[in-house]
Amino acid sequence: MKGRVGVRGLSPVDIDVDFGQIFDHIDWSPPPVMLAGEARNGRYALFTDFIYLGLEADGTSRGPLALFSAEANVNTVVWTFGGSYRVVDNGTATLDVLAGGRLWHLDADLTVTGPLAVREASGSKTWVDPIIGVAGDIALGNGFGLHGEADVGGFGLGADIDWQVQGTLQYRYSDWVTLEAGYRYLAADYEDDG
Repeated sequence: MKGRVGVRGLSPVDIDVDFGQIFDHIDWSPPPVMLAGEARNGRYALFTDFIYLGLEADGTSRGPLALFSAEANVNTVVWTFGGSYRVVDNGTATLDVLAGGRLWHLDADLTVTGPLAVREASGSKTWVDPIIGVAGDIALGNGFGLHGEADVGGFGLGADIDWQVQGTLQYRYSDWVTLEAGYRYLAADYEDDG
């Protein structure tokens, strides 16, 4: 998690938790959740992807005379939904174009501690960004495959920009269940009233 977090008039705080530290910063109550689903009929499909993640991170903020320490607690819900159309299906590889929306709900608590005072603020925000993108799969055999996806959205209608890329190794456990492990980079640039 990397970026600037500002809540209700408090100066934005720089937060930087690298991938190797992320498990130390997860708020495990409630635990994080990531689920995805797809319903397909021929070349057409409906898809959904749901993420819940609570993170706690420390950061710094510069004031007029000193460096302030800060603690941010951010609970995030990201729900992506939409439809897709399969433009390539050669038996081994597929490519879909997709369009839909991504709902964001952020709930942030920020505590800034300075030499003379402690200030706290809380806030939450919900918005929906339109998205467009592509997704593809390559079958490797024996139930294994590779999946890649990229999308972009926001366009100033919610976030200034909202985008993600992901790549996963898949194992098709059954006709109804596929297990995936991989990497996702999900970013949004959103600002509204602090």
